[in-house]
Amino acid sequence: MNGNELVSPMRLGALGAPIARTQAATATLLVAAMSAEVPAIEPYSAARCGVLWDVDGTLVESTKLAFDATNEVLTSSGAKAVTVDDYKIGCRYTTPERFNFHLGLPEGSEEGARLGAIFDETYVKRVSKETAGLFPGLERLLRSIALNGHPQGALSNACGAYVRAVMTANELDEVPGQRMALFRCALGADEVPAAKPAADGLLVGCKQLGIVPATSVYVGDSPGDGKAARAAGMKSIGVLWGANSEAKLTGEFDVLVDDVPALIRALREMMAPPNAEDAAGYRP
Repeated sequence: MNGNELVSPMRLGALGAPIARTQAATATLLVAAMSAEVPAIEPYSAARCGVLWDVDGTLVESTKLAFDATNEVLTSSGAKAVTVDDYKIGCRYTTPERFNFHLGLPEGSEEGARLGAIFDETYVKRVSKETAGLFPGLERLLRSIALNGHPQGALSNACGAYVRAVMTANELDEVPGQRMALFRCALGADEVPAAKPAADGLLVGCKQLGIVPATSVYVGDSPGDGKAARAAGMKSIGVLWGANSEAKLTGEFDVLVDDVPALIRALREMMAPPNAEDAAGYRP
């Protein structure tokens, strides 16, 4: 048969079964390939898109509380008091390592751990709205985020008892019969596998809240906060009202903000539903 001849009906019938089998096999392979190469896309859900917050310098103004307690512990142990600037530099560390830093001791020193424990016991008892109150404008924002259905939590390099004391003092936790919690998890460095800038604490927080890291946001005020968010695969916002300057934070966060209105705009952009119709009327 040359290229110009037509296949006879009898010949076509004879070839039909093999052709059908070949087409079926090809279709099966294509479906399998598509299933393997195209991951399932999770539909947008506010409940899966949350916000985790750093505490000191981000949510609350607690500089005087922690600075005074730090010097009280240092001087009572015979060490020199530190300046406010030195205290702020030390805030990048967990509490035991912060005392090692102030004392010039090596990382992991037992003395740093001992003084850190005394510090925790001292300043947790002094937490109140007056000593660790929310920065102006944040309470309304936190309530708005909650009303939009986004879970919220806190992660600090301070101890967990302090974080929960701050939540209670600012009425962000649940009191049965009185109020619902705005924050559903409150974690300290002593309660996670590794402190910031490691991702561990943020991933624990995301799991507790039931949120997806890639669609959620961490808000902080230190370079370590931005590094932790990046390591966890989260979006990040750095605030400039905390312990660090813009120069120190540049390049560590997805965006920097210098006031609460700018923070609201950044959160709205990062957390709004991808569908234009869903996004209509979205007001975090």
